[in-house]
Amino acid sequence: MGLEEGRFAQATGYAVATPSARNLRDLRHRRFGQPVYVTSDHPLIRKGQVATWEKFNVRLAVVKFTDNVVLGYDPSDLLLPTRFDDQGQPVFEIRACGLCQLPFTLTQQELTERLEPTRCSACQEF
Repeated sequence: MGLEEGRFAQATGYAVATPSARNLRDLRHRRFGQPVYVTSDHPLIRKGQVATWEKFNVRLAVVKFTDNVVLGYDPSDLLLPTRFDDQGQPVFEIRACGLCQLPFTLTQQELTERLEPTRCSACQEF
């Protein structure tokens, strides 16, 4: 496996959602095995499942599911976890945007402080 360079360099730990990075596309540093939540409905049977990131370029992220199926997705369709539980398992708190209806991940701070946004970051400007 080749290492990525520059802004796509791999991080040393798995990422969680932040206000500026809620999906894999927004994530500046990625680490092989990063858990992600699939929001795409193509194929429909995989929507809502958790997978791990394997390979990435700007337009395509290849993810692997627990049954070893490997599929490619738009990186913006792969949400980051809100947090990791005591056993190291990813926990996803997903909400639908009140304006565009697209799913987005809450951050740990939003969940803890009960400041859940009703719109995704793209729609908050409207």
